[in-house]
Amino acid sequence: MYNRYGDMSKFVTDLDLLELSRDGTVCISAEEDYDIAVDLEDSYASFNELRLYIALLAARICELDNIVQRFSRKKRLKERGYKCLPSFVGVVWFDYAQSTEDNPAPQGKTFPYDLAFVYLEKPNFVTLDYWHHTENAQLDVVFERREDRFFLRRYGAVAHIPDDWEAD
Repeated sequence: MYNRYGDMSKFVTDLDLLELSRDGTVCISAEEDYDIAVDLEDSYASFNELRLYIALLAARICELDNIVQRFSRKKRLKERGYKCLPSFVGVVWFDYAQSTEDNPAPQGKTFPYDLAFVYLEKPNFVTLDYWHHTENAQLDVVFERREDRFFLRRYGAVAHIPDDWEAD
């Protein structure tokens, strides 16, 4: 499932082609392709101010999605027991047995969510809203942008994710 949003021809990365719809969204991929939109209803700035950032997100969406999938697989390496993730506020213990997923082992092979909306509610932060393929479930993932890099900060209920979470 990695690089599933890798076909850049399906994304709007040209600033002049980005359009704000009546409902306050900007489609960065067509409905027949990936159907991903940026929702600007509660954004921190106007469409014209965010136009360049939206084009950058469209160009980097595959990279961000790959990070989300890697974290999803890494947090479920064990079916039982605990995984220690260092955190800015101490140590986060993720309980695999209490995971929101009943049977993580079979689901670990494919990522069961598709990206639906992108939200820009705070400067330097972007929220990706994923929708489950078969269940009525959503997954919110938050990234922080510093300079030209994006850092995973929250994956569902798992918060305070450090920069070096992939190091172990």
